[in-house]
Amino acid sequence: MERVEQTEAVNDRELVTRCQEGDESAFDELVQRHQQRALNVAWQVLRNYEDATEVAQDAFVSVYRHIGEFRGDSEFRTWLHQIVLNLARNKHRWWKRRGKAATVSLDCPLPTAEGELARELASPTDAPDTALAKGEYVREIHGAMERLPRKFREVLVLRNVEELSYEEIAVVLDCSIGTVKSRIARAREALRERMQMQR
Repeated sequence: MERVEQTEAVNDRELVTRCQEGDESAFDELVQRHQQRALNVAWQVLRNYEDATEVAQDAFVSVYRHIGEFRGDSEFRTWLHQIVLNLARNKHRWWKRRGKAATVSLDCPLPTAEGELARELASPTDAPDTALAKGEYVREIHGAMERLPRKFREVLVLRNVEELSYEEIAVVLDCSIGTVKSRIARAREALRERMQMQR
């Protein structure tokens, strides 16, 4: 796993360098490689598929415009997560100012247990009772995550879904590593409490 991440980071660096030299195909490859991650992070903050898609697309527009400013002080994915998170927070603030009601679309995909968005919950290999149990568990997690404060949802997604290190999360959230560790511990405890309350 660590070796794959290192290879990916090296490849990202090469792709960023090629982008900075004007290679459009390198940018396309970066988008292909990271678009699902960007969408996942945006969705975890916004809980609205259409808005999350818009934020993920806007994030790549921002990356394209500012790729020349990327110095490589952090990994590309860390930089991308910062952009996505900032855009999602801005969208969330925009909603609050305009009083957008929290609605749930029946067409909106639920996250899988791993946090990925999916339109289909059941695996074709699962027995019906297994698929039903998995679907119920995903709905429980979804409901519990929905009731967490945004800062807890963000840190859990970055750590458990996107598998960022504490250092990377600190960069994304612009806070200390100690704050990250504390927030993750509090977020996990809050999620556990909410899951127990649902049962």
